[in-house]
Amino acid sequence: MENENLTSNNPVSEEIKNETQEKCCEHKKCKCCLSMILNIISLVGVIVLFVLYFTGHSGSGSTKKSNNSSLYIGFVNSDTVMENYALVKNIKDSLIAKQAKAEADYTAQSNIFEALVTKYQKDLKANTLTIEQAQATEKALAAKQESLLALKDDLTQKLGAEELAMNSMLQDSIINYLKRYNRKHNYDYILGFSRGSGILIANDSLDLTKEVLDGLNKEYENEKK
Repeated sequence: MENENLTSNNPVSEEIKNETQEKCCEHKKCKCCLSMILNIISLVGVIVLFVLYFTGHSGSGSTKKSNNSSLYIGFVNSDTVMENYALVKNIKDSLIAKQAKAEADYTAQSNIFEALVTKYQKDLKANTLTIEQAQATEKALAAKQESLLALKDDLTQKLGAEELAMNSMLQDSIINYLKRYNRKHNYDYILGFSRGSGILIANDSLDLTKEVLDGLNKEYENEKK
């Protein structure tokens, strides 16, 4: 007799059911939010536009002199480097793999939560729960939802930190190589040139892209051995 008409006649049960449905909707929004956040942590972040200033003419090596200027200037096409530098591809692949794992971990926990909510709603409809059991289940579902929110935040923060670390590694790799490169060539400026950047056009004779890219890839391959 205690379980009869629990859903239809008990206002406490109705309130629990409504709150559970609301929490389920909030959870689905949270799941979509995680997916959006994970996608916003885009791989475009690894594209580095670098502008370096070098001084000193004590070393030896060939240089290119700009017209009517005493400055030695060269440029590197940043887009080309980002498309063809092997380290960039490995960074992208690593970030994609980590993002996929994060999404899989969250989805697994999300599916468990949704299954628990569905079962609870069915039990309410079938009048198989006492008020005490319904309240205990509601409390457990609320705790599970909080756990999902914490998991989302944790995964998002870890992905963001991973991307920053990889970006830093990429920047260090390029900048350190250019510093070593310029000890021989002694350019006053090595500019980063890319589509849409502040440099709208450049003399092809000042283009160092192939030489720099070949050097970067050669050093990276040697480091992997």
